[in-house]
Amino acid sequence: MSKTHRITIIATLAGISFLNTMGSGILIAALPTIATEVSLPEHLLLWPAAVYALAAGCLLLPLSAVADILGAKRLWVTGSFLFLAFTLGVGLAKTGMQVILFRTFLGAAMAMCLPTAVSIIVNVFPQGGWRNVAFAMNGMGQPLGYALGLVLGGIFTGTIGWRWAYYMMAVVNAVLSVGSIWSLREVVHVDARGRGKGRRLREDVDWVGTGMLSVAMGLLLYVLAVATGGYVQLSRPENIVLLVVAAVLLGVFPLWMARQTKRGRPALIPNRLWRNPAFTSVCVSVFFCWAALNGIEYFSTLFFQKIQGLSPLQSSIRFLPHVLMGTAVNILISYLISRVKVSTLVVVSALVTLVAPPLMATVKVDANYWHAPFWAMLLSPANPDVLFTVSNLVISDAFPLEVQSLAGGVFNEVAQFGNSAGLAIMAAISASVTEHSSKADHTAALMEGYRAAFWTIFACCAVVLGVSLVGLRKAGTVGKKKE
Repeated sequence: MSKTHRITIIATLAGISFLNTMGSGILIAALPTIATEVSLPEHLLLWPAAVYALAAGCLLLPLSAVADILGAKRLWVTGSFLFLAFTLGVGLAKTGMQVILFRTFLGAAMAMCLPTAVSIIVNVFPQGGWRNVAFAMNGMGQPLGYALGLVLGGIFTGTIGWRWAYYMMAVVNAVLSVGSIWSLREVVHVDARGRGKGRRLREDVDWVGTGMLSVAMGLLLYVLAVATGGYVQLSRPENIVLLVVAAVLLGVFPLWMARQTKRGRPALIPNRLWRNPAFTSVCVSVFFCWAALNGIEYFSTLFFQKIQGLSPLQSSIRFLPHVLMGTAVNILISYLISRVKVSTLVVVSALVTLVAPPLMATVKVDANYWHAPFWAMLLSPANPDVLFTVSNLVISDAFPLEVQSLAGGVFNEVAQFGNSAGLAIMAAISASVTEHSSKADHTAALMEGYRAAFWTIFACCAVVLGVSLVGLRKAGTVGKKKE
């Protein structure tokens, strides 16, 4: 491939990764306005965000397994065009239910793109510089997309309207989708035994394990989603039953993996992988890191708008340091990843990000932006951006070349669940602290809840630091070119 072709592939994959979270950032920034305009009830306020994670979380692993047999490019292109159509749907929605439905379909479409991007990168780029750059740029897309979505969501909402933000997304999506037909290369693994795709789908995919884990994750995400939205409390009997079912499925899953391995049959995530300290550590770290990232962006938005009384536009502009730092870190990590030990990169970036939550947890209500919030916005993306690139390389190395979509599915499943679980837990803690606050003033009580959420985010960052120190201490460098 020419250099131009390689750059085009990277830009195409990173572009959809960028749009994935950009839509969510726009949604959060414009949510109060959207809710008013489409008559979205208060108890369903967070559902447009929650159903996106729910749909993606349920479908990531099944679609990952299918992509490794039917072709990563085919599924990626299909998902990209569907994402385009449903993005337009959100922009054209007239009712709250339409917004929720189109966001659900968007999550399903993105479940086709996220894991297949990993497969395309690993199969197209050999180990070395180009693969490292591809993962770094793809990694930059998610946190950077969300942060820029917050900025643009506020700008569009405060000027020509939030719908135009989604129309703008659709235009970019259309360019990427059409270009991908030419730029992306199909990843085809010829079966040594000459079996057709239908037979391979039956014999080479652990459908029971895939279904078991997908249903468990789906149930957990559903309960967390409704609890976060306040529509149904976690203590309701039906939710307790769903949690028990999910727990049972998660408990049975490793037993099924052991059975499959013993019989020489396909196992979704073989138990032996968890004996790899680097694999286990990055999975745990990604979970808590994405919970922290989503939390600090969400509660910082609430702080700017509900506590300091800023407009969506003013609030969004305050996330610009977040965008600049994310861009700088990813450019730097693409150079350092094959030269510096994994443990050093992750631990140093974790220490940098660890500073951000306490700044927001102790900030004064009328604080000058440049005293604490600026530094929190600047430092918070350091660890997520480093960890995204490192984790993708570590997890993809743990899986055979022919199941790299599945490797991408595992990574994104962990990250997706971290996002949803983290937000649900932090929202519950914040609401509880606010409810039991002794402050007579509602704003002061609300701020107490936000402070509790920021300290919870600090605890998540501390877990990432601790796990990285212990689990990655023997890890060397990744992303080196094979001789």
